[in-house]
Amino acid sequence: MKVLFVCTTGGSGRRQLGGAERILTEIIPAHARTGVEVVAATSDDEVGRSLREAGVPWVGLGAASRIDLTYARQIRRLAHEVQPDVVCAHLLSAAMHARAALSMQRVRTPLVVTLHNSLWQYRDTAGSLRQKASIQSNITLDLAMRRLRPHATVAVSEFEAAELRDRGRVENVHLIPNPLPASWPGPRAAPRPGAGRRPVVGYLGRLEREKGADLLAEIASYLPEADVKVAGAGSLPIAARPNLELVGRVVAAEFLQRIDCLVVPSRVESFGLSALEALSLGVPVVHTGAGGLAEVTRHAEGVLAFRAEPTPVALAGAVREAIRRVDAPEDRRKVAEWYADEYAFDRCVSRWQRLYRSLRRPVDQ
Repeated sequence: MKVLFVCTTGGSGRRQLGGAERILTEIIPAHARTGVEVVAATSDDEVGRSLREAGVPWVGLGAASRIDLTYARQIRRLAHEVQPDVVCAHLLSAAMHARAALSMQRVRTPLVVTLHNSLWQYRDTAGSLRQKASIQSNITLDLAMRRLRPHATVAVSEFEAAELRDRGRVENVHLIPNPLPASWPGPRAAPRPGAGRRPVVGYLGRLEREKGADLLAEIASYLPEADVKVAGAGSLPIAARPNLELVGRVVAAEFLQRIDCLVVPSRVESFGLSALEALSLGVPVVHTGAGGLAEVTRHAEGVLAFRAEPTPVALAGAVREAIRRVDAPEDRRKVAEWYADEYAFDRCVSRWQRLYRSLRRPVDQ
């Protein structure tokens, strides 16, 4: 079986390394190791570099604008050369252009699209009318392209699947939750700040408004007794605070194992990978419940997961409560072990491969 993966990270000209991109850098090489013939066509950035280092056959392709006819032609040409059994497009830009590229095929190659988000959630939480109008145009174009080029859709959470089915009237939706990374440590005892040690509160994600990064400085102000470590990169500047430190991009597992609580103040979240990673390690998570966060954290609610309104004062209060509640360590360990098993990497790889095989055309076609 041969699969062509297509992805433009961050959209037209904007680069990012979020949960979706991190997963791609691991799951594509995993397919190759388990007998799937893979070719990756991605932007020449962290994703492309990681795939090349993993020995994945790679082609540098990416959209330079919202509608890039050259990019669509390049996808069509590559699909003709590679002759894949399935094309798998990740994120909106690649999905749009892959649909256009493959719509004129005489014998259509099966296509799978994964957006990794809800466009409606982005629209509903947009900060301005102009942003809402722009996102609405993406929704309209996405739904039109789905009719032009029917395909299978993978949702990474029940929330995203419901958004597609209920708000988009999208059919042929498959649920494959995001996994923990391939080499991920096992659960550990929840950290306990010792006498004289300041608690450490962490944030791990893109520094963008939709992720609630604009709230971090004020959260730190409401937690003068704690140190706030902000890991990640993005376009949003973070105001300085005496107890707030920007640590840039980090190794997720190492970062999470050094904090006492993770705060996830997202306004938009189709899944919540950093929350999952923290929970699987036994690290308490304070979150807004936005989108897929409520789903990912529900098994840990009240034990390792604590929900709060998306305001700095409410989130800071929940963080303080999460750090103070160090009781029931056995319950916390069991919850962490459940996450480690339920979201195991190999299980996700198997789910994807079953989907690819179910979509593959019969040989005589």
